[in-house]
Formats: sequence, C-alpha cells, structure tokens
Amino acid sequence: MQTIVTTIQHRPYVMAFLLVFFVLAILHLGIFRALIWLIWGYAVAFVSEYSSIRNGFPYGLYHYVYENLQGELLIGGVPVWDSASYAFIAYASFATAWFFLEPNFLKFSIDPHVSPSRPLAVVLLGSILMMVADMIIDPVANLGEKWFLGKIYYYPEGGLYFGVPVSNFLGWLLVAFVIIAGFQILEKFLFIKAKLPVWGAKRFPLQALLGPLFYFGILKFNLWITLQVEAYKLFAVSLGMTLVILGFVIRRLRQPSF
Repeated sequence: MQTIVTTIQHRPYVMAFLLVFFVLAILHLGIFRALIWLIWGYAVAFVSEYSSIRNGFPYGLYHYVYENLQGELLIGGVPVWDSASYAFIAYASFATAWFFLEPNFLKFSIDPHVSPSRPLAVVLLGSILMMVADMIIDPVANLGEKWFLGKIYYYPEGGLYFGVPVSNFLGWLLVAFVIIAGFQILEKFLFIKAKLPVWGAKRFPLQALLGPLFYFGILKFNLWITLQVEAYKLFAVSLGMTLVILGFVIRRLRQPSF
C-alpha cells in the first residue's frame, strides 16, 4: 500500500491523465470496455518493457535507474505507472484516429455496439499517431534529471534522435498496433457479437473532439516541459509535428461531411 501511495505522490501527472482517460473512455466505450482497454493496454506495454530492458526488443536496450525509483511500485523491474501510461496514450491516439476516419463520428450517431467502419485504417493511423506522440514524449523524458520526472532510465548506447534510438519509435509503432488491433478483436467478440452491456457510454454533440483534445493535452504537457528544460531544438521539432497534426484536425473540421 505504501508503494502505491508513493507512486501516486511522485507521479500525480500520470494519475491525472489516467483519470481523464477513464472519464473519456467510459463515455465513449462504456465501463467494461474502458477497463478492458486499460488491462489489455497495460499488459501489452508491460510485456514489451519487460522484454526490452532485458533483450532490447522491441524498443532497443535501455535500463531503469532503480535508485531514483525507490518506494515506487515496480513489477518485474518495470514501473507500474509507466506501463499504465501506454494505455491512455494509445486510447488518445485511437480516439483521434477515429475522429479522422469515421464520417459520422462528430455527430456521434454511432451505436455503442458498433466498431469503427474502417477498423484497419483506425489501427494503422492510431499506431502512427502514438508513435508521433512518443517522438515528442521520449526525448524530453530522457532529460528527466532536468525536471520532476527524474533520471529514471537511460539508453546505454544513446540514440540518433535527441539521444533516443530510432528502434524505440519503431517499437512504439508495433506496440500501439498490438494494443489497438487487439482491443478491436476483443471488442468484436465480446461487445459486437455477444452484445455485452455498454454501461456508461453516452452520446452527445461534438463528443468526437474529446479524443483529439486529450491527445493534444498530452502533447502540450510534454511541449511545456521541453520548453522548461530549455531544449529549444527539440521543442521546435516537437512543436512542428504537433502543428502538422493540428492542421489536419482543422482541415477535417472544415470538410462538408461535418
């Protein structure tokens, strides 16, 4: 219990994002699917991190600095809060992809028992969006000694992209694909075919914008940290990627289908 309390005290921003995820995911998917998303997303992330800190797959080899994680909840050498972060970043990416690809998503007339009309496209775009998010998150996290994250991990061989290896981003692309695709398979059998209840799911105007807002909220937090640590080159690149995605959002909102 003490490790849980310490983890929450040390990582309140993760807990805040996790709370936002629960609210948005329950409104969008219902309570059961939100819990399935969290459990599945956490499980995939944990296995990927457990593997990578031991054999370098899928992110490339990296190591946690355990003396800087004292008192925090770890499982198999992996911080619980870190694997949980994958789940809400994956959801934000998924919801943003659905916003881009589903014709009626802004009006939100979709039955909660119906999956995206273009599931493979949602998986692919959602995976790319999650990888782009990591290209903004991981380089500043790698500078954790300069802000309240702390120096909690490092890449022994460094990396080409602001100290992060390219393999890390390819790993995030793969893991995002597994999380989103795996969830949609579970959803198909449990909720669409079996018609399990979707308690908590609500439909209201402009609900589709909540996914992109959550996604940009995560990016904004990391951009703010990047600016605070005076990593100006990284900030310029990260801001550029964010603005490109924002441009596509604005373009989507201007389409006649909305």
